Amino acid sequence: MKIRHYYVAALAALTVANPLAAQTSFGVRGGMALSTMSATIEGLEDLPVDYGYVAGIHLGVTASLPRLLLSASYEQRGGSATLLGEQAANHLTYIDLGAFGRIPIGTAPYLLLGPTLGLNVACSWSYSDSSSDESGDCGGDGPETFDVGVSGGAGVSFDVGGFAMVVEALYGLGIMDIDGDDDAVLRSRGITIRAGVDFGR
Repeated sequence: MKIRHYYVAALAALTVANPLAAQTSFGVRGGMALSTMSATIEGLEDLPVDYGYVAGIHLGVTASLPRLLLSASYEQRGGSATLLGEQAANHLTYIDLGAFGRIPIGTAPYLLLGPTLGLNVACSWSYSDSSSDESGDCGGDGPETFDVGVSGGAGVSFDVGGFAMVVEALYGLGIMDIDGDDDAVLRSRGITIRAGVDFGR
């Protein structure tokens, strides 16, 4: 009698687990990040600063559930500022973790929205004017170790045999001051466009 109970319990567990496994997929992503900074510096608010974008690469892996997309990625981002012919730029590298709600729209497109946590692993700077061009490592003047933000966007998925081709566009907004200076507030924002494949569907 006990053996039959175990058998029934095992069948019930498999019945529950199989649909979930069938709906779970793992993927890879690659693309471009275009980012900038929003800065507020005490006493310098009226300066005619022109903030620009910095381009970098984005590489990541994902795990997709029916209503959830988990993401871990390597992303280069930063920003530039131009004032009176002088340009300075920060080039930052992050390991990002994201958890996005996935909202289907029909069969192929979907919306994404959720929080992100970034770990800064590298920082460099560059400076140029009419007579010089310099660059270096940030050293102790780098940004805060962590960056917290929120990202949202949309994607589309196309089934191709045993896997799915995916194209996604995300807009990320940093909600944390990453400068660490009492006289300045610095937040990141930018667009990531990526494509990849999902396996296991």
